[in-house]
Amino acid sequence: MQNKQGNIYMLVFFVGVLFLLIFAGFLFIVGSAVINWVFDEAVPEVSNLGMIGNANMTDIASYTITPLNNIVQAFTWLTGVLYVMLLIASVGFAFLIRDSPNRWLIGFYIGLVIMLILGSILISNIYEDFSSGNDELATRLREHTILSFMVLHSPMIFTIISLISGAIMFSGMREEGL
Repeated sequence: MQNKQGNIYMLVFFVGVLFLLIFAGFLFIVGSAVINWVFDEAVPEVSNLGMIGNANMTDIASYTITPLNNIVQAFTWLTGVLYVMLLIASVGFAFLIRDSPNRWLIGFYIGLVIMLILGSILISNIYEDFSSGNDELATRLREHTILSFMVLHSPMIFTIISLISGAIMFSGMREEGL
């Protein structure tokens, strides 16, 4: 007899990982935009401090804050590339679960995927509300072109990932013994 309970946990874990990816993408983009905003405001001020006592703060800032600012400015594409890599890794995770799940788990998986798609619609709508404004944060969010596209189109992307992953997980079924 197969361990049906273990297969349920693996499916819940897989869909849970996808839920975390949706939320992580949202946090990546908002966090990166806020950090970018703070650095754009703070770096010019720190770079123009001049002399404080015997220390030349302008030189110190050019060695410390300016390189860090260059990394922060690269977050616009780094977060997008990281998110795409995590999505590809989630499809690869389906190969680990492929251990001959039971047929009745297909319906359970479809139910979990429907909840995943509804969650991604919710996150996508929340992000669209944030990014469609004219304020400073909205312009920073729109600078993240890759990740903005991925979060706005997450219902379609997660539907495709779920279909591919479901096909991978349930394609290795063996005949169940009575």
